[in-house]
Amino acid sequence: MLTREEARGIYVLVPTPLDSKGRFDEHTFRENVRKLCKSGVHGIATTGTVGEFYTLSWEDHKRLINALVDEASKCQKKLATIVGCSGLNTKETIEKTSYAESQGVDAVMNVVPFYQKLWEWEVVEFWSDLAKACPNIGIFIYNNPITGRVLHTREIYKKLAKYPNILGSKEVVTNFDHWLSLQDTGLVHMHIDILFVPTMMWGAKGCFSGGACIRPHLLLKTYELCEQGEWEKAKELQLLINELMACHDRHDYPITPGGSAAVYKAFVEAGGFLKCGNPGKPYLPVGESVKLQIKKELAKVQKRIDEVLSRLDDFEGVK
Repeated sequence: MLTREEARGIYVLVPTPLDSKGRFDEHTFRENVRKLCKSGVHGIATTGTVGEFYTLSWEDHKRLINALVDEASKCQKKLATIVGCSGLNTKETIEKTSYAESQGVDAVMNVVPFYQKLWEWEVVEFWSDLAKACPNIGIFIYNNPITGRVLHTREIYKKLAKYPNILGSKEVVTNFDHWLSLQDTGLVHMHIDILFVPTMMWGAKGCFSGGACIRPHLLLKTYELCEQGEWEKAKELQLLINELMACHDRHDYPITPGGSAAVYKAFVEAGGFLKCGNPGKPYLPVGESVKLQIKKELAKVQKRIDEVLSRLDDFEGVK
Protein backbone atom coordinates (compact mmCIF):
# COMPACT_ATOMS: atom_id res chain seq x y z
CA MET A 1 0.00 0.00 0.00
CA LEU A 2 1.28 3.43 -0.93
CA THR A 3 1.27 6.00 1.88
CA ARG A 4 1.25 9.79 1.83
CA GLU A 5 4.87 9.78 2.95
CA GLU A 6 5.91 7.51 0.06
CA ALA A 7 3.81 9.13 -2.68
CA ARG A 8 6.27 11.06 -4.82
CA GLY A 9 8.11 11.00 -8.14
CA ILE A 10 7.21 10.40 -11.77
CA TYR A 11 4.10 8.26 -12.26
CA VAL A 12 3.70 7.36 -15.93
CA LEU A 13 0.23 7.46 -17.48
CA VAL A 14 0.52 4.42 -19.72
CA PRO A 15 -1.87 3.62 -22.57
CA THR A 16 -3.46 0.18 -22.62
CA PRO A 17 -2.26 -1.86 -25.63
CA LEU A 18 -5.01 -3.66 -27.51
CA ASP A 19 -4.76 -6.32 -30.21
CA SER A 20 -6.52 -6.25 -33.60
CA LYS A 21 -9.72 -7.59 -31.99
CA GLY A 22 -9.76 -4.96 -29.24
CA ARG A 23 -8.57 -7.30 -26.51
CA PHE A 24 -5.93 -6.48 -23.93
CA ASP A 25 -2.47 -7.16 -25.39
CA GLU A 26 -0.72 -8.48 -22.31
CA HIS A 27 2.59 -9.21 -24.04
CA THR A 28 3.01 -5.62 -25.25
CA PHE A 29 1.83 -4.21 -21.92
CA ARG A 30 4.45 -6.23 -20.06
CA GLU A 31 7.15 -5.07 -22.48
CA ASN A 32 6.13 -1.45 -21.90
CA VAL A 33 6.26 -1.85 -18.12
CA ARG A 34 9.70 -3.47 -18.33
CA LYS A 35 11.02 -0.57 -20.44
CA LEU A 36 9.68 1.98 -17.98
CA CYS A 37 11.07 0.03 -15.04
CA LYS A 38 14.55 0.15 -16.61
CA SER A 39 14.17 3.89 -17.27
CA GLY A 40 13.98 4.55 -13.52
CA VAL A 41 10.49 6.05 -13.21
CA HIS A 42 8.87 5.82 -9.80
CA GLY A 43 5.52 4.33 -10.73
CA ILE A 44 3.07 3.19 -13.40
CA ALA A 45 -0.48 4.56 -13.50
CA THR A 46 -2.96 2.66 -15.67
CA THR A 47 -6.58 2.75 -16.82
CA GLY A 48 -7.51 6.39 -16.42
CA THR A 49 -8.69 8.51 -19.35
CA VAL A 50 -5.84 7.60 -21.69
CA GLY A 51 -5.64 4.10 -20.20
CA GLU A 52 -9.19 3.36 -21.40
CA PHE A 53 -10.80 1.73 -18.36
CA TYR A 54 -14.08 2.49 -20.16
CA THR A 55 -13.31 0.27 -23.18
CA LEU A 56 -11.89 -2.71 -21.26
CA SER A 57 -13.91 -5.72 -20.18
CA TRP A 58 -13.55 -6.47 -16.49
CA GLU A 59 -11.79 -9.72 -17.35
CA ASP A 60 -9.16 -7.83 -19.37
CA HIS A 61 -8.92 -5.22 -16.63
CA LYS A 62 -8.09 -7.95 -14.11
CA ARG A 63 -5.47 -9.39 -16.46
CA LEU A 64 -3.90 -5.95 -16.69
CA ILE A 65 -3.83 -5.59 -12.90
CA ASN A 66 -2.22 -9.00 -12.48
CA ALA A 67 0.37 -8.32 -15.19
CA LEU A 68 1.28 -4.95 -13.69
CA VAL A 69 1.78 -6.34 -10.20
CA ASP A 70 3.84 -9.23 -11.57
CA GLU A 71 6.14 -7.02 -13.64
CA ALA A 72 6.56 -4.50 -10.84
CA SER A 73 7.65 -7.30 -8.51
CA LYS A 74 10.52 -8.06 -10.91
CA CYS A 75 11.73 -4.47 -11.12
CA GLN A 76 15.09 -3.96 -9.42
CA LYS A 77 13.90 -0.74 -7.77
CA LYS A 78 10.56 -0.02 -6.13
CA LEU A 79 7.95 0.64 -8.82
CA ALA A 80 4.64 1.91 -7.47
CA THR A 81 1.57 0.32 -9.04
CA ILE A 82 -1.40 2.65 -9.49
CA VAL A 83 -4.52 1.37 -11.24
CA GLY A 84 -7.63 3.21 -12.33
CA CYS A 85 -10.61 1.31 -10.90
CA SER A 86 -13.41 3.74 -11.60
CA GLY A 87 -17.04 2.66 -11.85
CA LEU A 88 -20.49 4.00 -12.58
CA ASN A 89 -21.60 3.62 -8.97
CA THR A 90 -20.21 3.06 -5.49
CA LYS A 91 -20.72 -0.72 -5.52
CA GLU A 92 -18.87 -1.21 -8.83
CA THR A 93 -16.00 1.04 -7.74
CA ILE A 94 -15.60 -0.84 -4.47
CA GLU A 95 -15.66 -4.21 -6.23
CA LYS A 96 -12.94 -3.15 -8.67
CA THR A 97 -10.83 -1.45 -6.02
CA SER A 98 -11.19 -4.46 -3.70
CA TYR A 99 -9.82 -6.71 -6.43
CA ALA A 100 -6.82 -4.43 -6.94
CA GLU A 101 -6.31 -4.36 -3.16
CA SER A 102 -6.40 -8.17 -2.98
CA GLN A 103 -3.72 -8.43 -5.68
CA GLY A 104 -1.32 -6.12 -3.88
CA VAL A 105 -1.74 -2.97 -5.98
CA ASP A 106 -0.25 0.05 -4.20
CA ALA A 107 -2.96 2.58 -5.03
CA VAL A 108 -5.93 3.35 -7.24
CA MET A 109 -6.54 6.51 -9.27
CA ASN A 110 -10.31 6.88 -9.55
CA VAL A 111 -12.85 9.38 -10.77
CA VAL A 112 -16.25 9.75 -9.14
CA PRO A 113 -19.24 8.04 -10.77
CA PHE A 114 -19.96 10.40 -13.63
CA TYR A 115 -23.11 9.61 -15.60
CA GLN A 116 -25.09 12.07 -13.52
CA LYS A 117 -23.41 14.92 -11.68
CA LEU A 118 -22.93 14.41 -7.95
CA TRP A 119 -23.46 17.07 -5.30
CA GLU A 120 -20.65 17.87 -2.87
CA TRP A 121 -22.15 15.83 -0.02
CA GLU A 122 -22.55 12.85 -2.37
CA VAL A 123 -18.92 13.19 -3.47
CA VAL A 124 -17.72 13.14 0.15
CA GLU A 125 -19.92 10.13 0.93
CA PHE A 126 -18.63 8.26 -2.13
CA TRP A 127 -14.96 8.66 -1.21
CA SER A 128 -15.69 7.92 2.45
CA ASP A 129 -17.45 4.67 1.52
CA LEU A 130 -14.55 3.64 -0.74
CA ALA A 131 -11.89 4.47 1.84
CA LYS A 132 -13.66 2.48 4.56
CA ALA A 133 -14.41 -0.49 2.28
CA CYS A 134 -10.82 -0.71 0.97
CA PRO A 135 -8.55 0.34 3.85
CA ASN A 136 -5.40 -1.41 2.61
CA ILE A 137 -4.89 0.39 -0.68
CA GLY A 138 -3.97 4.01 -1.35
CA ILE A 139 -6.52 6.20 -3.12
CA PHE A 140 -5.65 9.02 -5.50
CA ILE A 141 -8.67 11.15 -6.37
CA TYR A 142 -8.58 11.90 -10.09
CA ASN A 143 -9.83 15.48 -10.10
CA ASN A 144 -11.05 15.80 -13.67
CA PRO A 145 -14.07 18.13 -13.79
CA ILE A 146 -14.58 17.51 -17.52
CA THR A 147 -15.06 13.75 -17.38
CA GLY A 148 -16.05 13.49 -13.70
CA ARG A 149 -18.34 16.54 -13.86
CA VAL A 150 -17.25 17.58 -10.38
CA LEU A 151 -14.51 19.95 -9.20
CA HIS A 152 -12.94 18.65 -6.02
CA THR A 153 -12.27 21.73 -3.94
CA ARG A 154 -10.13 22.45 -0.90
CA GLU A 155 -13.23 22.00 1.27
CA ILE A 156 -13.91 18.51 -0.10
CA TYR A 157 -10.29 17.42 0.35
CA LYS A 158 -10.16 18.68 3.93
CA LYS A 159 -13.22 16.60 4.78
CA LEU A 160 -11.55 13.50 3.33
CA ALA A 161 -8.09 13.96 4.87
CA LYS A 162 -9.18 12.02 7.99
CA TYR A 163 -8.97 8.77 5.98
CA PRO A 164 -5.27 7.77 5.96
CA ASN A 165 -5.57 5.73 2.76
CA ILE A 166 -6.85 8.72 0.78
CA LEU A 167 -3.46 9.90 -0.42
CA GLY A 168 -4.44 13.02 -2.33
CA SER A 169 -5.14 13.75 -5.95
CA LYS A 170 -4.10 13.76 -9.55
CA GLU A 171 -4.95 17.29 -10.66
CA VAL A 172 -5.68 18.39 -14.22
CA VAL A 173 -7.29 21.75 -13.40
CA THR A 174 -5.13 24.45 -15.00
CA ASN A 175 -6.40 27.33 -12.85
CA PHE A 176 -3.39 27.96 -10.61
CA ASP A 177 -5.52 29.60 -7.94
CA HIS A 178 -7.18 26.21 -7.50
CA TRP A 179 -3.75 24.61 -6.99
CA LEU A 180 -2.72 27.24 -4.43
CA SER A 181 -5.91 26.60 -2.48
CA LEU A 182 -4.84 22.98 -1.88
CA GLN A 183 -1.71 23.76 0.12
CA ASP A 184 -3.23 23.13 3.55
CA THR A 185 -5.37 20.04 2.87
CA GLY A 186 -2.89 17.62 4.45
CA LEU A 187 -2.96 15.49 1.29
CA VAL A 188 -0.47 14.77 -1.50
CA HIS A 189 -1.41 16.52 -4.73
CA MET A 190 0.31 16.09 -8.09
CA HIS A 191 -0.40 17.71 -11.44
CA ILE A 192 0.31 16.59 -15.01
CA ASP A 193 3.17 17.52 -17.36
CA ILE A 194 2.16 21.03 -18.35
CA LEU A 195 2.31 22.37 -14.78
CA PHE A 196 4.94 20.03 -13.38
CA VAL A 197 7.59 22.55 -12.28
CA PRO A 198 5.23 25.34 -11.15
CA THR A 199 3.33 22.92 -8.93
CA MET A 200 6.57 21.43 -7.58
CA MET A 201 7.50 24.98 -6.55
CA TRP A 202 4.21 25.08 -4.65
CA GLY A 203 4.07 21.80 -2.81
CA ALA A 204 3.66 19.00 -5.37
CA LYS A 205 5.53 15.77 -4.71
CA GLY A 206 5.85 14.68 -8.33
CA CYS A 207 3.93 14.40 -11.57
CA PHE A 208 1.45 12.13 -13.32
CA SER A 209 3.15 12.17 -16.70
CA GLY A 210 2.21 11.32 -20.26
CA GLY A 211 5.47 12.73 -21.59
CA ALA A 212 7.37 10.01 -19.74
CA CYS A 213 5.84 7.51 -22.17
CA ILE A 214 8.16 9.10 -24.74
CA ARG A 215 11.02 10.74 -22.84
CA PRO A 216 11.22 9.36 -19.29
CA HIS A 217 14.69 10.82 -18.74
CA LEU A 218 13.39 14.32 -19.44
CA LEU A 219 10.78 14.01 -16.68
CA LEU A 220 13.17 12.30 -14.28
CA LYS A 221 15.82 14.97 -14.80
CA THR A 222 13.24 17.69 -14.20
CA TYR A 223 12.12 15.99 -10.99
CA GLU A 224 15.73 15.69 -9.84
CA LEU A 225 16.36 19.39 -10.46
CA CYS A 226 13.19 20.34 -8.59
CA GLU A 227 14.22 18.21 -5.62
CA GLN A 228 17.63 19.94 -5.65
CA GLY A 229 16.07 23.39 -5.82
CA GLU A 230 17.69 24.05 -9.22
CA TRP A 231 14.66 26.00 -10.34
CA GLU A 232 16.15 27.87 -13.31
CA LYS A 233 17.31 24.63 -14.93
CA ALA A 234 14.01 22.97 -14.05
CA LYS A 235 12.08 25.81 -15.70
CA GLU A 236 14.15 25.37 -18.86
CA LEU A 237 13.12 21.72 -18.98
CA GLN A 238 9.49 22.63 -18.24
CA LEU A 239 9.43 24.60 -21.49
CA LEU A 240 10.69 21.51 -23.33
CA ILE A 241 8.08 19.34 -21.62
CA ASN A 242 5.39 21.74 -22.78
CA GLU A 243 6.76 21.64 -26.33
CA LEU A 244 6.71 17.85 -26.18
CA MET A 245 3.11 17.73 -24.95
CA ALA A 246 2.01 20.34 -27.50
CA CYS A 247 2.84 17.81 -30.24
CA HIS A 248 -0.18 15.87 -28.99
CA ASP A 249 -2.43 18.62 -30.39
CA ARG A 250 -0.51 19.82 -33.47
CA HIS A 251 -2.65 18.20 -36.15
CA ASP A 252 -6.00 18.68 -37.86
CA TYR A 253 -7.90 16.03 -35.86
CA PRO A 254 -10.67 17.41 -33.60
CA ILE A 255 -9.55 18.17 -30.05
CA THR A 256 -11.57 16.21 -27.49
CA PRO A 257 -12.25 17.99 -24.18
CA GLY A 258 -10.89 15.82 -21.38
CA GLY A 259 -8.53 13.89 -23.64
CA SER A 260 -8.67 11.37 -26.48
CA ALA A 261 -7.19 7.88 -26.20
CA ALA A 262 -7.03 7.74 -30.02
CA VAL A 263 -4.81 10.82 -30.23
CA TYR A 264 -2.81 9.86 -27.14
CA LYS A 265 -2.02 6.45 -28.57
CA ALA A 266 -0.92 7.99 -31.86
CA PHE A 267 1.24 10.43 -29.88
CA VAL A 268 2.89 7.68 -27.80
CA GLU A 269 3.45 5.41 -30.81
CA ALA A 270 5.03 8.30 -32.73
CA GLY A 271 7.44 8.81 -29.85
CA GLY A 272 8.94 5.39 -30.56
CA PHE A 273 9.52 4.23 -26.96
CA LEU A 274 6.31 2.36 -26.11
CA LYS A 275 3.79 0.45 -28.23
CA CYS A 276 0.04 0.67 -27.75
CA GLY A 277 -1.97 0.09 -30.96
CA ASN A 278 -5.44 1.49 -31.56
CA PRO A 279 -8.12 2.62 -29.10
CA GLY A 280 -10.96 0.34 -28.09
CA LYS A 281 -14.34 0.71 -29.74
CA PRO A 282 -16.49 2.69 -30.11
CA TYR A 283 -13.47 4.99 -30.47
CA LEU A 284 -11.64 4.85 -33.78
CA PRO A 285 -7.96 5.38 -34.59
CA VAL A 286 -6.80 8.65 -36.06
CA GLY A 287 -5.86 8.66 -39.74
CA GLU A 288 -2.37 8.12 -41.11
CA SER A 289 -2.02 11.80 -42.02
CA VAL A 290 -2.60 12.80 -38.39
CA LYS A 291 -0.07 10.23 -37.20
CA LEU A 292 2.46 11.64 -39.66
CA GLN A 293 1.79 15.21 -38.48
CA ILE A 294 2.40 14.21 -34.87
CA LYS A 295 5.54 12.27 -35.78
CA LYS A 296 7.02 15.24 -37.66
CA GLU A 297 6.33 17.62 -34.79
CA LEU A 298 7.82 15.21 -32.29
CA ALA A 299 10.99 14.79 -34.35
CA LYS A 300 11.68 18.53 -34.11
CA VAL A 301 11.13 18.64 -30.37
CA GLN A 302 13.06 15.45 -29.66
CA LYS A 303 16.16 16.97 -31.23
CA ARG A 304 15.96 20.01 -28.93
CA ILE A 305 15.39 17.76 -25.92
CA ASP A 306 18.51 15.75 -26.80
CA GLU A 307 20.59 18.92 -27.07
CA VAL A 308 19.45 20.39 -23.75
CA LEU A 309 19.71 17.13 -21.79
CA SER A 310 23.16 16.51 -23.22
CA ARG A 311 24.28 19.98 -22.13
CA LEU A 312 22.87 19.53 -18.63
CA ASP A 313 24.37 16.08 -18.26
CA ASP A 314 27.77 17.36 -19.44
CA PHE A 315 27.52 20.20 -16.93
CA GLU A 316 26.75 17.73 -14.14
CA GLY A 317 29.74 15.66 -15.24
CA VAL A 318 32.05 18.67 -14.98
CA LYS A 319 30.76 19.47 -11.51
